Amino acid sequence: VQEDTGSIQKAFAVGKSTMKVHYIDVGQGSAVLVQSGSHFMLVDGGDRDASSKVVSYLKRQKVKKLDYVVVSHYDADHLNGVVGALNVFPVKCVIAPDYTTDSRVYQSYCNIIAQKKIATTRPKVGAKYSLGKAKFTILAPNRSSYTNENDYSVALKLVNGRNRFVITGDAETESEYEMLAGKQSLSCDVYMAGHHGSANASSEKFLQAMKPKYTVISCGADNKYGHPAQGAMSRFKAIGTKIFRTDQQGTIIATSNGSSIKWNKSPSRLWSYREYGSSSLIAADGLKSQISGSKNTSGGTTAQGSALAKGQKYIGNINSKKFHLPSCRGLPYEKNRVYFKSIAAAHKAGYSPCGLCHPEG
Repeated sequence: VQEDTGSIQKAFAVGKSTMKVHYIDVGQGSAVLVQSGSHFMLVDGGDRDASSKVVSYLKRQKVKKLDYVVVSHYDADHLNGVVGALNVFPVKCVIAPDYTTDSRVYQSYCNIIAQKKIATTRPKVGAKYSLGKAKFTILAPNRSSYTNENDYSVALKLVNGRNRFVITGDAETESEYEMLAGKQSLSCDVYMAGHHGSANASSEKFLQAMKPKYTVISCGADNKYGHPAQGAMSRFKAIGTKIFRTDQQGTIIATSNGSSIKWNKSPSRLWSYREYGSSSLIAADGLKSQISGSKNTSGGTTAQGSALAKGQKYIGNINSKKFHLPSCRGLPYEKNRVYFKSIAAAHKAGYSPCGLCHPEG
């Protein structure tokens, strides 16, 4: 894989197919346009405030119709822009997960699907599709029921010649471990960071299986979730992948000719927490402490020590509804934490075990 720090070259070797992957800057959300020849696929569409931007972007790329629209899952920051695109462009097929939610945007999505009678299919792991001269394979979800809706995310692997791209939506560690246990190869050149670079995605084993040369993070500047998390960034750095970030660099475009990949931007050089403008601490193991408070001699923090000293043994994430061991590298920020004295208490509160640290042993 090559980099091109200038503009994308227009000419590629004769006889090789060209595929462009546009990671559209939609702020805190996700929207990816894939183009192979005159064929297009949209994977998610960003939140409501980005919907018109996505539609305008597709029009500038001369999109007349979409062969596929992939809805990774039904969170608003992925689905709103899809509804906008479905309203404007003819669509041959929508691929979307098999669960429902009670949100207003989900209802709008169902209404436009019914109104336009758009063919919809559920993702089946291993199913293969063609997009011009490129193709893609479904990697997830591997089950029909999850506690965490993020794990319903449709994950796929795009292939153009020898170039491979993996997109996993907001899939977290539970889905990642299922993909690892599956029969599909995860090796890739480019990985779109799961769940916008959340600490609860991009697990070490998953990254080792993919070994991506490049990772693209789609997130909003100064977003309230703290994406990308320093834990994830540290794991990216450990495998030597080069980073692109929409919050810092805007829309990122990868152009594949089947043997090499060129980029419209140079990789980001931002790694350390100080470069994110964060006030969080660097823990003794080199990962950012996911809680506030000052360091203690054990490499933790006084906030953590205080809570655990009261007999609390597990740490829950109020957003993901997962509970963790205190030693887990995927711990949430303090403001997103709840503490439990027992596994039973965590389950009673509606929390499920983290797939990374396996608190139930």
